[in-house]
Formats: sequence, structure tokens, C-alpha cells
Amino acid sequence: MENILTYLERNGNKSFKQLEFTEIDNVIFSSISYSEFGGIISENRNFMRLYDALEIFLRKYTIKDAAKLGIAQTDSYKIIREIVGLKRYRDVLVYNYKYIGDKEKQFCAMTFKLRNTFTYVAFEGTDHLLSGWKEDFEMVYKFPVPAQEYAIRYLNETVNMFDKNLIIGGHSKGGNLALVSSMYCHPLIRFKINRIYSNDGPGLRLNEINSHEYKRIEKRLIQIIPNYSLVGLLLRHNDNFTVIRSTKKDILAHSVLTWIIDYNTFKRTKLSNLSKKLDKSIIIWLDNHDDATRKKIVTALFKALEDAGVYNLYDIKKIKTGFKVIKNLTSIDKETRNLMFDFLSFNISYVFDKKNNE
Repeated sequence: MENILTYLERNGNKSFKQLEFTEIDNVIFSSISYSEFGGIISENRNFMRLYDALEIFLRKYTIKDAAKLGIAQTDSYKIIREIVGLKRYRDVLVYNYKYIGDKEKQFCAMTFKLRNTFTYVAFEGTDHLLSGWKEDFEMVYKFPVPAQEYAIRYLNETVNMFDKNLIIGGHSKGGNLALVSSMYCHPLIRFKINRIYSNDGPGLRLNEINSHEYKRIEKRLIQIIPNYSLVGLLLRHNDNFTVIRSTKKDILAHSVLTWIIDYNTFKRTKLSNLSKKLDKSIIIWLDNHDDATRKKIVTALFKALEDAGVYNLYDIKKIKTGFKVIKNLTSIDKETRNLMFDFLSFNISYVFDKKNNE
């Protein structure tokens, strides 16, 4: 089946005048942001050809380096490897690469520009650092989280009056950052935004969905989710999804290289019953638990991980660390432990209860 790599092979020699910016180009740029460009791309408006940046990147890193970081980084590497040398992206400029990653926060963004054609601001999703995943979970009870604040600041500092056809996008958490930064950026920048892409990105709390800031950009928001989405259905969202086919029927559907294309667009389909039921179960659970309860669960979970010495996702795979995590979870106070169990058992039972079939 055809995917993004097929799209690149077929359209690599077409300029953006011959084939205008597509939803697939959006996913390509958002995916590139997962790769490490520190020391390669400038942290300000010193433009660099994307072609040159990618060549340096490929000399510096291997596919094995990407695989150590995760599926999103591996997908990014494969896409970068295909793009180098293609006419379509040869004149694209890249600049303002920002990466912040420590025990408390994780944020990354970069900007692509083709003169007089488009400016695409890409926000990276969650990487291998535990701090990034912690921020994802904190979104259920807190707004804004640090990455969202950084995203708003980044957009305000990056865009200028000469930028045309401004497009904001990201994959996974990056899609949420694209949305939030567009909601709260400077009014003159918000006026220039043409489209906002959330590529299988989580939504917002009910307070933010009902806000004036959300309503004024809602019509420019394009939400792309695979038919077996999980991440893209977290929290609240409007129902105006573009549902596309993935070759996977589980969490791996989050990988952009599993997304099937139909010539120059993603192949449309309907949301799976499993994803529909999971979406409903999460909303019901959120409706029945206030922010304080949500915070208690998230704080306890990540304290157990941090106290066990988990700094990134790969630490969890270590047998000794894994036992420490289990020990820490079992020592959580009974009330919080029951809340965590109730969350898991409710969602699992709701999804697989035959009475909830569509």
C-alpha cells in the first residue's frame, strides 16, 4: 500500500507551483521536527537550505541512532533520507530550531519557509524523555503546561509581517502545541494563519474548548487522525475529524508511515468502533472526576517512575528499574491506588462491554 514515501517518490520532482502544498507535505514537515538538528540549524532567523541541513544530519546520524529514540524518530529519519535531493524541497529554507529537554519539560520546534509560497511552523511531539510524557498527562488537569507556554512564545517570536500563507502544525503533542499557540498568539500573527494541522494530536480540556480563543480559530483547524486513533482522541475536541486509513490496528497507527495515501491525499475512512468507544469512555471518566483527582493520579504515577530513576522510556525496560517502579506503585496510598485502578478498569470494561457496541 502507498504511504508518504510513495508520495515523495511520485512527486519529488514537482515544484510547489506544479503541486500546491498538501496535507501530506504538512505531515512530512511535522515529522522532520522529531529529528535532532542542534548545532545544525540556527536558533534564530539565519536561514539555511533544508537540503543542506538534511545532508549534514544524515552524515552525523544513522538509522540506528534514530531507532534508539523511538518510532517517530525512525519515521522522521526515513522521510529525511528520501527528501534529500528532491526538487520539490530543494529551495525550502529552515530556521529557528529550538530544543528544550530536561527533567521538567520537553519542547522542540522549527520553521520551514519557501519564499512567496508558505511558512510552516512545526512543533515536535513527545520524544523519549519522561518529562514530555509527564506534560502530556498533566494536560488532563492543567493549562497551560510548560510546552504550551513555550509554543506560544515561539510562534510570537518566529513569525514576521513578511510571512505568507502561514501554516502551523505538529504530530502527537506537537498537534496540540500548534493548536494552543494559534489560539493565544499575538492577534496580528493569528490573523495571518491560514491553516492549523493537528496530526493525531490530543485535544483540550472542556474549559479551553468552550473558550473564545478556541472558537475564533476553530474553522482553520484541520484534525487528522488514523482510524485506530488513541492519542488524537485524548481530552476534548470538536467532531470535525479527517479520519484516514492506517495499516495498523493498535497504538502503532500513531506512526505516520502507516498512514495510507490515495494518490496525493491520505485515504479517507471511518473511525473504528474501538476508537469510538475509547473516546467515549475517556470523556465519561473525565466528566466524573475533577482536576484535583486527575492531578492526584498523574502525580502519583510519575513520582513512582521518577523515584525509580526513570529519565526516559528506555529506563523502564531495565529489569531492576522495572521492579523499582512496581514497588513504588504498590506503596502508593490506598486511596490514590484505587483511583488509578478505577481509571484503568473503567476504560477497559467500557471498551469491551458488548452493550457499548455501536
